[in-house]
Amino acid sequence: MLSRRKRAIALALAIGLIAPASMVTPAQAETFAFASSPLTNLDPAGATINGGFTKFPTKAGLYIQQCIAPVGTARPVTCSDTIQLWVTAAGGPGTTSPTGPIALKVASSITGKGVTVDCTTAQCGLFFRFDHTAPTDFSEDKFYPMTFAMGAAAPVLAADEITVTLNGTPLVRNVPRNLAYRAEAKIVATAKSGLAVNFTSLTPDCTFSNGIFTALKGKGQCALGYSTAGNATTAAATGNFPFILVPGTQKIVGMTKSIKKNGTKALPLETNFGSTITYKSLNKSCAVEGNLVSAKKSGKCNLSATAGAKADTWQALDLTISIPIK
Repeated sequence: MLSRRKRAIALALAIGLIAPASMVTPAQAETFAFASSPLTNLDPAGATINGGFTKFPTKAGLYIQQCIAPVGTARPVTCSDTIQLWVTAAGGPGTTSPTGPIALKVASSITGKGVTVDCTTAQCGLFFRFDHTAPTDFSEDKFYPMTFAMGAAAPVLAADEITVTLNGTPLVRNVPRNLAYRAEAKIVATAKSGLAVNFTSLTPDCTFSNGIFTALKGKGQCALGYSTAGNATTAAATGNFPFILVPGTQKIVGMTKSIKKNGTKALPLETNFGSTITYKSLNKSCAVEGNLVSAKKSGKCNLSATAGAKADTWQALDLTISIPIK
């Protein structure tokens, strides 16, 4: 038996109230099905597209954006910086569930990457694509054209320009970057408008606090969401930066800088992640027992330091250390 939601969509399709996905021929064989309220004769002063999925891909989530019409099989050149949804079954802050209602506010004018498009004269529509978890898969790319009625458009607010860096390197929206477990990741953001840029971790495997984005695992994916409130002259901005999580790098903190001849020093017992370190002398200038190193003669004490890996969290440690003997 159809669920109440599916029965409602089926009934609306039967009486012509909503636009079925089959009305638009995709460039490739997509695996989702989406039905919505009409995409024609929309109010230029502002409209909301209400719809829902009757079928959703299992490989990854989808981005829905308002864009200009693509040319051939290429993706649209211009998409709105602010009119977009991230639909995913994985859930999380800033996402929309594919099993619930989908509502997207559209506009008769969009701005993307500094380019403004009048959708009353240019062909615009809703563009569906896989999210950042499948960035090279174009199989779900699909464009739904829409039109606006004649009338007064809503005032067009200037699009904000948001610049975000991670440890000084610019991030690109919707383009994945690697992030290692517990690595230092300092986030700095500026908005051309001068408005405050707010951040939140969109996934539970990462946290954001006091300007630092931290991976809590060494495998999987995270996303950092940003937003501005907008004001009377500048449109609100939203977006996200995806990350692919990779194992962290173990380090030895507090390693001794030198040893006196005939002296003994204690070496760190654990790595920065708490793994036990095993030391071994590589020459006759020193001897090691446990974490105690004894200098036998002047020169350099060469040691190997190893520590085990933890699956999907951090890599094994394998270092050669040279300590001066004075």
